[in-house]
Amino acid sequence: MKNSLGILGGGQLGMFICLAAKKYNIQTTVFSDNKNFSAKEFCDSFLIGSFTDQNLMDKFINSSEFFTIETENIPITVLKKIENKKKVFPSSYIVEIAQNRLKEKKFLNSISGVKTAKFKKIENFSNLESHIKLFGRTGILKSCEMGYDGKGQFLISDKNINNLKNNNLKGYLLEEVLDFKKEISVIVCCSKKNTILYPPVENIHKNSVLRESIYPARISYKIKNEALLLAKKIATKLKLQGILAIEMFLMKDDTLLINELAPRPHNSGHWSLDFCKYSQFESLIFSIFREKLVQPEPLDSCKMINVIGKDYEKKKKLSKKYKFYDYFKEEVKKLRKMGHYTFKN
Repeated sequence: MKNSLGILGGGQLGMFICLAAKKYNIQTTVFSDNKNFSAKEFCDSFLIGSFTDQNLMDKFINSSEFFTIETENIPITVLKKIENKKKVFPSSYIVEIAQNRLKEKKFLNSISGVKTAKFKKIENFSNLESHIKLFGRTGILKSCEMGYDGKGQFLISDKNINNLKNNNLKGYLLEEVLDFKKEISVIVCCSKKNTILYPPVENIHKNSVLRESIYPARISYKIKNEALLLAKKIATKLKLQGILAIEMFLMKDDTLLINELAPRPHNSGHWSLDFCKYSQFESLIFSIFREKLVQPEPLDSCKMINVIGKDYEKKKKLSKKYKFYDYFKEEVKKLRKMGHYTFKN
């Protein structure tokens, strides 16, 4: 039981958490709701089934000293059940905020000096019609829950708004369309005693899916420090212990708006596996099992490229040329992340 970690979710992030844990002699148990999962060959034990299966969940709770997540789409009731007996990092309070775009935006805007895109809660088509006028007759309709990699997002304008007349729009929000210069992200880790920050990386998306991350982000020293300050401010307000990724938009006037929070390791942090002394996954482990964190110490400038969909067919060629990480996904899908590689930039 001592020096053991339970991980909810078994995707590639879970796989990397298992590998980091193994490095420090920490036993891992993965609970996956999918029988074919990336972390299967890398954990010490696993459970497969529904997260709401009480018997399986009781076994899982008894399996480990501490718990973490590799996806925020875990029922909050499940996390709270674990917290009745053990500790989850980050806490269910943080995950609950990050799970819901409306809660997330309200929370972020409650912090002095933190801003997001303008938004409005949507309940019905009448709401949508009136609110879109406030945003110049164009906006992004987003589902409040279960949105990642561009899922649950629709660009709305006068041309297509009437297509939604008969749709149930409860559980959506409307967000202004931003004309930003670039997207950056910062990863913050907190232990009981201290906080560390991974420096900002620049993220490039295609079809709402992250394609590449560039370290260091091509931003000024002033903006870099502002991004780090914002990340630390958000982590402090959340009373974070564990890891948190914060996506930000750099606007044309050089202000920073917060886009999203992810209370888990982040795709944009994969560069740290090869180009930091301590990866984001190691820092997560340290935040749970050590009182004090060590600085990640970036080693060199680099690029991380995601291998998406059919690009996976090039994996042999990529493996010869780069440090390629295979996610061992069961099936190749159009916009699915199948692996990634990094190289000195």
